[in-house]
Amino acid sequence: MLIVWVMDDAEHVLSFLMTILSRRFEFQADAFAVKLDKAAHLRRALIKLNQDNLSFPVFDWLYSSWHHSHPPLLERLRALSDLKRE
Repeated sequence: MLIVWVMDDAEHVLSFLMTILSRRFEFQADAFAVKLDKAAHLRRALIKLNQDNLSFPVFDWLYSSWHHSHPPLLERLRALSDLKRE
């Protein structure tokens, strides 16, 4: 029974680490789009995807970082704007 408890906790930690890695890759992909001067196209595509999926763009940062493998729309748009200014 102890092994099940330990494995369950390990699975939660690994899942969180994979979420962090996936979010990091998303921001790297966004930075690549900015580098290719495609930030405006990406911005429009993200907004369209959000509208088509009827997603809510605002989440608590802690909830989002634990449960979502992709950053929410507003966080990605803010990061795109910051990258564009640099």
